[in-house]
Amino acid sequence: MLKLLLLFIAILLFPLYILAGIDYSKTTQAHAFVNKMHKKYKFDKRYVYKLLKKAKHQQKTLDRYQGRYKVGTTDFSWHRYKSKILIPESITLGREFMQKNKKWLKKASRKYGVSPAIITAFIRVESKFGMYGSEYSVWDSLVTLAFNKNRKRKFFRGELEKSLVLARREKLNPLNLRGSFAGAMGCVQQVPSMYLRHGVDLDGDGRKNPNSIADCIGSIGSFLHRNKWNDKRVTIVRAKYKGMRFRGLKTGYRSRYSMATIAKHGIQPREKFPYDQAYLIKLRDTKYDEVYLGSKNYRIITRYNASARYAVTIALYAKAMEKEWRKVK
Repeated sequence: MLKLLLLFIAILLFPLYILAGIDYSKTTQAHAFVNKMHKKYKFDKRYVYKLLKKAKHQQKTLDRYQGRYKVGTTDFSWHRYKSKILIPESITLGREFMQKNKKWLKKASRKYGVSPAIITAFIRVESKFGMYGSEYSVWDSLVTLAFNKNRKRKFFRGELEKSLVLARREKLNPLNLRGSFAGAMGCVQQVPSMYLRHGVDLDGDGRKNPNSIADCIGSIGSFLHRNKWNDKRVTIVRAKYKGMRFRGLKTGYRSRYSMATIAKHGIQPREKFPYDQAYLIKLRDTKYDEVYLGSKNYRIITRYNASARYAVTIALYAKAMEKEWRKVK
């Protein structure tokens, strides 16, 4: 009986052992990828094959994009955002970060015309000031996600391609790039394609390095500047409505209405909101809905991460950091 049980367990685990030891350089996808990198970017074929051979399969990472994880494993709930980020301990961490990196925050603020507070907010939400976001090999994650079926496979194929382009351009070893399970790098968690667009060399060492705090600060400043961020513009305000759950209008990061339409549905801003139009945002908490009105600044944040929860958290944390920056500078 024991032998049969052990045999049954071995049969169940056999596919996992195969996947764990897969040689990606010998797959059909590898040949197509290598040929593309050679033809499009003039990469040496032997070099790319060698890198693929060293890639280690990441099954837990793949599971996240194959429906085996419940919703919420790649984007936090509103309650979790609030309980982790909008708390006194987090505000203290932000103040300490600004004090330590005051030089780079001031430089980025002058260069890109954005406040240190909003830059700090992005870095807090993305990686808790670099404490998280480097647990995985970017190369291993992207190869796994690009070469196996999952709901975002096409996206990850593109990011795998761009990771090699980035590494060559900045003279980095692609095997040494560290990031999240999805291949997002550095303290502002940018995937390779985004870093190619927004990465900057703020510390002047001649290289745009996703692992440099100074360059991370600069990349967020650059992103906001390019998208026409305005520090003087109110980003969001809390709104009031009747009841505990809001069902009046469609909400979301693309749901934009005139203030007249918003007023007709019984929604009123709790603070001054000096604009004719607003994005209508609803965030579901455990017992009630929080409703916010967002400006163009809010929409800019969602271009970095298309999540209302993310954008509202950034905005609220940045507002708290404005007070802390006045103490630091």
